[in-house]
Amino acid sequence: MFCSHKRRRKIRTKDSISYPIPSNHTPELPPENDAPLCSTCSSLDLHAILHDGVPKEHAIPIGHLTDILNKSNQCGLCNLVAIVIRRAWNLDKLPDIDISDITCALYAMECGYPNIPDYISPVLRDICHRLHIQTFDRPRDVTAAMVAAQSNLLLDIQLLGEDASKLGGRKNFMAGGLVRIDGSTSVNTSMVRAPPSCRFVALSYLWGGTGEEYWTTRANIKQRRAQGGLDVSVLPSTILDTIQLVRQLGERYLWIDALCIVQDDPKDKAVQIGVMELIYGTSAFTIFAAGGTSAHDPLPGIRPGTRDPKQQITKIQGLHLAVPLILPREAIASSAWDTRGWTYQELMLSRRRIFLTPHHVHFECGEDIWSEDVIAERINLPWASHPLKYGGAGGFTSVRAPPEWNSSTYMGHYMSIIGKYTQRRLTMESDILNAVTALINAMAKGFKLAGGNPGQAFRFGMPIVDLELALVWQPTSNTSCVRRATGDGNMTLWPSWSWAAWRGAVQYSEVSLFVDAQNGGVSPWITQSLVEQWHV
Repeated sequence: MFCSHKRRRKIRTKDSISYPIPSNHTPELPPENDAPLCSTCSSLDLHAILHDGVPKEHAIPIGHLTDILNKSNQCGLCNLVAIVIRRAWNLDKLPDIDISDITCALYAMECGYPNIPDYISPVLRDICHRLHIQTFDRPRDVTAAMVAAQSNLLLDIQLLGEDASKLGGRKNFMAGGLVRIDGSTSVNTSMVRAPPSCRFVALSYLWGGTGEEYWTTRANIKQRRAQGGLDVSVLPSTILDTIQLVRQLGERYLWIDALCIVQDDPKDKAVQIGVMELIYGTSAFTIFAAGGTSAHDPLPGIRPGTRDPKQQITKIQGLHLAVPLILPREAIASSAWDTRGWTYQELMLSRRRIFLTPHHVHFECGEDIWSEDVIAERINLPWASHPLKYGGAGGFTSVRAPPEWNSSTYMGHYMSIIGKYTQRRLTMESDILNAVTALINAMAKGFKLAGGNPGQAFRFGMPIVDLELALVWQPTSNTSCVRRATGDGNMTLWPSWSWAAWRGAVQYSEVSLFVDAQNGGVSPWITQSLVEQWHV
């Protein structure tokens, strides 16, 4: 366990789950003069549209997309619409897309507490509307690219929180978490054994190759356990910045694999890999360094000059309107961090997460999501009305036993995990099982498989209890069927019936693919296996 010998500061948190997050992203407001508008946009009453709302079926036409793009240099609102569509549709990389027949319109959807009856509480009726762009038709290639990038399919323009009162809204509106982190990285540090029940933070990051110069080894472990024995001058930028962030958040203990695992001790490695679900599953929160390609890259936003977020803001009819930052999930999907095998289980097992990307910082847990985006909507939103409900990384893994009625659903969860995990890359292919061991352990313990014993519940990454279901994996299209070596020096091959024995991504296709639904067929369901017990 990595320890910072510094007095802990008490941090006020939201519902004991949210944490201050770093940001040097303060949107620069445009000059006080309103932007010029074209004849079409000048006829719009944005105050009325955002205050009263406009149903999607009554969207207000604003012209052909090609005309809007051509007018973007002369009209402030056309410019915002053009930026949103050009970015979301990736038009700069799809120059041959035909958009000549596409027309656009504006509508305003309720956000916050929509459709609350008067008799419940008049306060809750104090809602906001978000401006949306409707396009009539969308090229198929554009849709495919947006889905692949996990972009927001809804095109919107946001009102800054400071202008909420201009529409009659109260002051208690969400205006983004803007907390600047300053301070020195010099801190008295050492390696310590974790005290019982101590609160600690974990780090998920990319090694980006070997790092012998900063690893903990059998040669330096004794020195590093002495107070102040960790020489921070040898640490790469990602780890140094994480130390600074954790220190500013008032935390004392930090777990980093390169420092907390003795890298040249196979026995220590095996022990740590075997309890990884406890490390990430019980950490107070995990910091995800999703901004670079190696440990030598800085943590975006912690130090000045380590990121340069840009957000177009235009003053129109006295209101500051902004192009939204990209969704947190899109920022993550575009990162190198999201392509690596080891980081998948670190994500799935972490119950509270702080992501730092070149675009923004965001926090998420099983109950809420907070982003740096600046919007004029109420705080304490019901989850069903949360604007970022599906905008985070998601995919939380429970390490607790599910209710009895839900005890058999682990196979669907397992199939989803393997499908996503095998799409990622590993520097050492022989790590294919090690890098998912924590997730397998969590499922075995959480679902009480084989009495909660992972060694008896799984073999070669496959659940023995329901092996007949696990055996129906298949390689994805364009995947070459090449056997994977175990890396034990003897070139021993894993058994061919395990997905881990083969290189490349695999998937579990639903059996409904083979059902002729048009002729009354129904999806089959396995109620009993013909094999009472599998033996390996």
